[in-house]
Amino acid sequence: MKLRLVCFISILSLGLTACTDSPEWTLLYYPDAAAKPSIEQSGEFISGYYASVEQCHAKGKGLLRLSDDKNAEYVCGHQCVAEETALVCQNLVSSAQ
Repeated sequence: MKLRLVCFISILSLGLTACTDSPEWTLLYYPDAAAKPSIEQSGEFISGYYASVEQCHAKGKGLLRLSDDKNAEYVCGHQCVAEETALVCQNLVSSAQ
């Protein structure tokens, strides 16, 4: 009986950990790339948070397909955080790559 309880608790804790992992990638979508601000000023352009860069690119490409504006563009930022009024990302991967 104790072994069953230990196994149950172990499985439960692993499941909860997977559900609470924070997303690593932030999608910044610019409907009009000609008026694109700097990354630091892009907080209002956040369009989602994703666990992988592949997920971020998939969503960004989907938004580009749906957009009527041919000037639209997106950027995937790795580990972005808001510091006061600025957005700071550790790494950026643009839609052109």
